Amino acid sequence: MKPEYANSFGVRKVSGKDGEVLEVTLDIAYKYMETAVTVTAKGGLENVSTPASEPVASIVMNRQSALSLRNLLIQTLGVE
Repeated sequence: MKPEYANSFGVRKVSGKDGEVLEVTLDIAYKYMETAVTVTAKGGLENVSTPASEPVASIVMNRQSALSLRNLLIQTLGVE
């Protein structure tokens, strides 16, 4: 069963030749377990669960936008 909300994210970055970060992409997805019924070799039924994922969105940010998002998160959550 798919969740009603995004519950996973990943971050990718693109750097220039000198190592400077040019672009940051935030990938947002659903991750859940999918259940299927299969027929075994002996004719029985078996429930099989496998991980599944569906992309929701990708947000591409330039360096300044990524820094602004980081600062907003720090202001909201505080520093640990």
